[in-house]
Formats: sequence, structure tokens, C-alpha cells
Amino acid sequence: MLRSDGRAQEQTPLNRTGADEAAARLPTLIVVVVAMAAVSLAVAVRTGAYLGPEAYTSIAREFPGSAVATAAAVLRSVAEMFSVLSLGTLTLGLMFISRTRSLGWSSASHSVRGMLRIFSAVWSTTALILIVVDALNTNGTSFSALGGPSQLWFALTATFYARAWLIVFGAAFLVFVVSMFAESWAAHAFALGVGSVSVLAPVVISQVLVGPNHDLAEDAAMIQTPVIAVTLGAAVTAVFVELLHPRIGLLRRLARSWMLWLGILVIVDFDIVITWFKLAGQTLSGSITGWQMLIRWVGLAVIVIGLLRARSGRSPWAIGAVLVGFTGWSAMTAAMTLAPSPNYFAQTRTIEVFLGYAVDAAPEFLTLLSAWRIDLLMTTIAAVAMIAYGVGRQTIRRRGETWPLLHTVSWMAGWVTAIAVTSSGVGKYSTADFGLHMVVHMVLNMIVPILLVLGGPLSLLQQATAGSGRVALQIHARIEALIMWRWTKFLLHPLLVFVVYVSSLYILYLTPVFGSLVQYHFGHQLMNVSVLIIGCAFFSLVVGIDRLPAELPQLGRLGFLLAAMPFHAFFGIVLTTAQIPVAQNFYRSIDLDWLDISGAQAVAGVAVWAGGQLPLLAAVIILAVRWTRQDGRADSRADDVRRLHGERDAYGDALARLARRGAGAPTGRRGSASDATASQQAGALQDHDAL
Repeated sequence: MLRSDGRAQEQTPLNRTGADEAAARLPTLIVVVVAMAAVSLAVAVRTGAYLGPEAYTSIAREFPGSAVATAAAVLRSVAEMFSVLSLGTLTLGLMFISRTRSLGWSSASHSVRGMLRIFSAVWSTTALILIVVDALNTNGTSFSALGGPSQLWFALTATFYARAWLIVFGAAFLVFVVSMFAESWAAHAFALGVGSVSVLAPVVISQVLVGPNHDLAEDAAMIQTPVIAVTLGAAVTAVFVELLHPRIGLLRRLARSWMLWLGILVIVDFDIVITWFKLAGQTLSGSITGWQMLIRWVGLAVIVIGLLRARSGRSPWAIGAVLVGFTGWSAMTAAMTLAPSPNYFAQTRTIEVFLGYAVDAAPEFLTLLSAWRIDLLMTTIAAVAMIAYGVGRQTIRRRGETWPLLHTVSWMAGWVTAIAVTSSGVGKYSTADFGLHMVVHMVLNMIVPILLVLGGPLSLLQQATAGSGRVALQIHARIEALIMWRWTKFLLHPLLVFVVYVSSLYILYLTPVFGSLVQYHFGHQLMNVSVLIIGCAFFSLVVGIDRLPAELPQLGRLGFLLAAMPFHAFFGIVLTTAQIPVAQNFYRSIDLDWLDISGAQAVAGVAVWAGGQLPLLAAVIILAVRWTRQDGRADSRADDVRRLHGERDAYGDALARLARRGAGAPTGRRGSASDATASQQAGALQDHDAL
């Protein structure tokens, strides 16, 4: 399916036998998938009918009519199931199907690719229809009430749901296109990344957006949702492959993968956080949401039992358990979106509506140091990055190789800084104070990226996977393929990176974009992650030690830095002198007694100026030190070359004197000494040449 060299696998008699076997078993697989979808649809329709109009009126929405409500429930159920199946199929292909070129895998790879095409086609089609249907559903508009394009346009723009499903449709269609036309591993890996991020769109604007502590719930959902898709999706897809190709034993191989069990552990951990948030103090048996959570947990437990049996080789029981457990999990996940959870009705202050927590005290110095509130998303990303880096470094050391300690310290310091600036009082108050927000922005965009790129994570990964072992060598080859992929070259092109890095400040803060994003926790996290990625891309070209598709010469790197400095300085001046504060309507709406909106903007301007110039100056110093060292090494090599040339000239002179002596030149005491010296020099130089 996904060959690193981009070529399709050859068809052989053994492959054709596997294909014939899969074709004979295909009706069974179709029946299984249809049955799973039918159960999920039945649960969604029954839940919607049981809740009725009260599910809408209880949260101040108009009931759109039974037809729209039922269509939305059915389509959401289908989208939930087939998004997981699509991303799981991609994951399975990247992990196992593409791992070997042996002839026995070709028929399975074709089966996986066929499933990916069908699943992604259903997913993208459903998401496309949901753009309209869910817009009507959330606006309380029935099909019969649509009087013309103006009403449809109002429904599409009045809430986030239409835009969310548009994002999902774009990613799903990309997955479908890749499954149809792409052969490379890098293209499928890119599609998996885009798809895993896109499934967050309808999640972060739904139940986890409402109520006290929703910042923690949204972070948990942002982490859990992609993990569910790739983990449970891969498990179910492995069952489908097992049904078509029982001799491969793919389910057993997946069940023995530590990555699968790590994913399940992440699902359980963050589901506890989401359950705590949604119940809002109620018991599991005290609401429909609680019972839905319990049924989901039972489904997950059945999946775990099936995987444990598959791990020990008991495939028939394992197949049934995984299918039943996943159907229950998927059906309840879709049904949960229909029932308003208790967190909707929890008592909430105005500030908690926007932030998820209160910030009553003024952000004094001691408050900023002591008032910590964990940023689950950034802390989890940082923890995973530091653990993975440590594992890679330990792998290198076990082989007897070395990895510079300074690189490790820089990488760890970068992530510790990211945790500190987002989880300390600075990060907590940054959602309510524009000045502190800009401090967080500049640290994540300037300081943290410099530290991270000096850690050389790609170089570490390449060195750690360059050892012996088939799997390690294949991972190494795929990393190389991903780095040298033409779209990676495009995304990391110096001109594009520079334009995005410089313009992002102006686009974000001098347009309505910031005013729209700052009202929501997912908007803050989107900004934090985006500025961190943009900063890493910029500084990887300037002071990074990793090998990239497009590398700048030393003079070009210096020009890169110097060209960026005026833009930050000018933006700081713009903020400081602006008459209308950025996002002033939002900051007025949160109504904090201690907040000075104009003063916060002045602090933001200073933060941009100092936070932009000082890190760039530090990067210039780093670049200058490297340049000096490089010149020193070049001078040393030049001295070695000159010394060698001098020695060779002396060697030639010595040979000439020996030749004259052999021709009968007169010798004396002084000449004998000279000839002896010449002989010694010739012998030494011959030894040098031999070395």
C-alpha cells in the first residue's frame, strides 16, 4: 500500500491467491460494517426521539423539527464512526502494512487501501451534508422554513458548526484524494496529521466549551479525540483485515504493540477529566450523560478484553469483542452530542463563560508566581516531547555513541519554559490581560523555539534510528523521506517561512482574527500552538542544527535575522501608539475591576519590542559564535594544508639532493650532514604519505 519509494507492489501468484481469498470474505466484512453502522444509527435516532424538543429548549435553542433533528443525529453518528475508521485505516497502513515488501503483504495492502477509499468517501460525503444540516439544527431552522438563499446563508454563518464541518470535509476529502492517487508514505502521514487535527473542530465548540473549568475539559478533548481515532480506529481496522486475511495475524501484532496500549491509557486518563467536567458534581447514575459515559466505558473495557485475547492468539473471540466494544463506544459518543450534559446547567460567572475560571485578584508579581493553573494541552505536549527525547538519547548511549549534553539541556529548557509560561500565573492571566497575552506570545514565538531548535530533535531521531534492526532502519528511511518530501520543502522554503513569520503578528492582531479567537479557550490554544510552530520553523533555518531540505548559508541566516528585526520593532510602536485597543469589546465584556485595557496594550507594545529584539539579538550572537568557530576550523584546515605543502616541497628538495649525490656530486663534512638531514626528511615524509 504505502511504499517509501512510492512504487506500487507487484502482483504475484501468491498475491493473487490472497486477493481471491479476500474477495470471497468481502461479503462478510460488508455485513459487519453495515451492522455496526445500523446499531450506531439506531442508538442515535432512539436517543433523539427520547429527548425530544426539550434537548433544545433546555439550553435556549429552538427545536428545528423532527426531520432536521433526526437527520443531524444520523449524520453525526455516521461521521463519528467513519472518521475513526478512516484515520484508523491510515494509522494501520503507516504502522504495519507498509513495513515490509514481502510478497505475502501485497493483497492485504490493497485491501487496506480499498477500505481507506470507501471509509474516507463516506466520511467526506457525510461532513459535506452536515455543513448544511447541522447549521439548520443548531439554529432551530426546519427544512420547510428555508425560504431562500438568504436564510440558508444566515444559518450557515450564525454558528460555528457549519465552519467546523467545512474543516472536517476539507480534511476528509484530502484523505480520500490521497487514498486514490498517492503512493508515498509521506503523503499518507501528512493526511493522517491533517485528519487527526480536523476532527477536533466539531468537538471543541460543543459540550466541552460550556461551564466552569471548560479550559481543562477542552484541553482533555483536544488530546483524547485524535488518540481515539488512531488507536481504536486501528484496532477495528485490524479486525477488518483479519476477516479478509486471517493468515496474516495483523490483530495479534497490533495487540502486542506498546503504542496501542499507551493510546488506550491516554483515552482512559483524559476521559476521567471530561467525565468530571460534564457531570458537574452529579453522580454517574444521576443523568443521561452519566449513563452514556458508563456504557462507553463498558465498550472500551470489551475492546481491551478483545485485544488481550488477540495478544494471546485467540483471534475469533477477540474479533467479536473488539467489534462489539467499538460499536458501543461509537454509538454512545454520537448519542452524547444529543443530550445536554449537566455542565450546561452549572452556575457560571461571566468571566467563567469566557475563560473557564475566575481571575478576581489583580496580577501582581507574587500572584503571577503563585497562581498556577495547569495548561493540559501544552504540558502534555511538552511531557511527551521530553520523554521521547530522553528515550532517543538513551538509545544512542546504549550503542556506545554520544550526544552533546548541551543539546539535551537546551531541549529540556525549551519545554520547561513553555510549561512555565502557559501554566503559571502569566499563562492564567494572559487570557484576560492583553499585555500578559503578548508576553506569552513572544516567549512561545521567540525564546522557546530558539531553545528547541538548538536541541536538534530531528538529528537525534535520525541518529537513534540509524542503528541495527529492520524496524529502526525503516523508521530512519521514512524520516528521511518525510524531510525530503517536496511538500516539506515547500512548507520550509525560507521565503515562505519569513513571510509567515513576519506577517503573522500583523494578521493576527491588526485584523478581527484576534478579537474572534480570544473569546474561546480553543482560540487561545490555537494561537499558542501556531506561534510556537511558526517560531520553530523560522529559527530552525537560522540557528537550528538539524539538516533541512533548504538550508541557508551563514550570511543568508544573518540577513534573515536582520530583516525580521524592523518588523517587530514597528509592530511594537503600532501597539503602543494605537488609539483603539486591540479586542477592546472582549476585554470590556469580561468586566474585571483591576483591568486597565489601555495600560495592558502599552505593556503589550513593550513586550513585542523587547521580546522581539532581545531574542533576535541572542540569535545573532549564536550565529556569530558559530560563524567564528566555522572560520577557525577553516583557518585550521588551511594551515594544515599549507604545512603539508611545505613538507612536500622539502621532500622534493631532499629527493633532488639525493639524486645529485647519486650522480657524483662532491661531498664534504657539511654536505654529508645535509644529505643525512635530507634522507631523514624524505623518510619522514614517506611515512606521512603512508599514513
